[in-house]
Amino acid sequence: MKKILVSSLKEGQKFSKPVFIAKDNLFIPENIAVRTKDIKLLVSLGIDWVFTEGDPVLSGNAAPKEPGAGREESVQAAGQAEGGVSETHAALTLLIDQVNSIFSDIVNFRKANIRLLWHITDGLLKLTKNSRSEAMGFVLCGNSGDMVMGKNSIDTAILSTVMGQELGFDTERNQGLAAAAILHDIGMLRLPEEVVKKKGALSERDKEIIKSHTVLSFNIMKRELMYPDSICKIALQHHEHWDGTGYPRCLSGNYINERALIVSVTDAFVAMINGKVYRNSMTGYQAMKTLVSENASYFSPDMLKLFVKIMGIYPIGSCALLNDGRIAKILDVNAEMPLRPVIQIIAGKDGAALKNGEKINLLSNKSLFITRALDIRGLDA
Repeated sequence: MKKILVSSLKEGQKFSKPVFIAKDNLFIPENIAVRTKDIKLLVSLGIDWVFTEGDPVLSGNAAPKEPGAGREESVQAAGQAEGGVSETHAALTLLIDQVNSIFSDIVNFRKANIRLLWHITDGLLKLTKNSRSEAMGFVLCGNSGDMVMGKNSIDTAILSTVMGQELGFDTERNQGLAAAAILHDIGMLRLPEEVVKKKGALSERDKEIIKSHTVLSFNIMKRELMYPDSICKIALQHHEHWDGTGYPRCLSGNYINERALIVSVTDAFVAMINGKVYRNSMTGYQAMKTLVSENASYFSPDMLKLFVKIMGIYPIGSCALLNDGRIAKILDVNAEMPLRPVIQIIAGKDGAALKNGEKINLLSNKSLFITRALDIRGLDA
């Protein structure tokens, strides 16, 4: 593999073989031109080098693109499409793909790329800091395709690091939180597939097997990925409940690791909106309502209050029906008035989808209000 400095890449440059970020993480297929957006994406992720077995292709000699492009190429194409997926969404989708490659190593008992893990957490922190609302919107709007576990892990990490920012965590502390949020469920990869994917009610034995994933996650992070105990404990304790009814040790209150209290809330929300084999998914509004009204005793009151402040009652990225019959997407939250967020109209009264619809701050527009939440999966906007 030839090592290429990212700063040396030029717009329009092509290579005779695929270009990779690390291992088998495809960045640019062969004979596909590098764009300025691609280079900016690498820089935003803190990646300095890319790798290829090919050579630069001279202008006019590019070979035709081969059919059957894989998932990685579709991710790149989405990032390049005019008027398509934003750079932030493309960057997050790339992080999901990289996380899934690490999960593949873990499930197959191969040595995982620890350096890539740190690149992922670095990139995630930059994205949540510089494009916070858009990153949060990705949690509800991003399409996971066949990358479900990686998507759930990145979603949990996005929400967790935003909470860390609100709590004033320094970069090192928040990076550790991001790593634990990404890896908190990796123990599930080592559980029997017939239990993890079982449909219908779980037996008591099945439940005990599932509960063991927190200990497995701790051991994998400590022994195979070489993380310190302070980070591994976040994964170990993310299913401990504030009221002492959780597992694996029935810890309660402030005996639970502070960052585990964060992941406890964010993991629960992500699980609700994405559903399980045995349970349908919820809208963002339904998940927020369930967290606050039905499961509140499970979570730190302070962490739950902070999560509601950040997400709002109608979370960023969710959709809602307005009193005038139009449909809107939630763009941002007004913390002082969670029922009156910043919105963008995405469909008219006739239900026809709109591009570049009007943006409205419901805090200042008193004539409009949300009548109910909508399931974004039922919309084409």
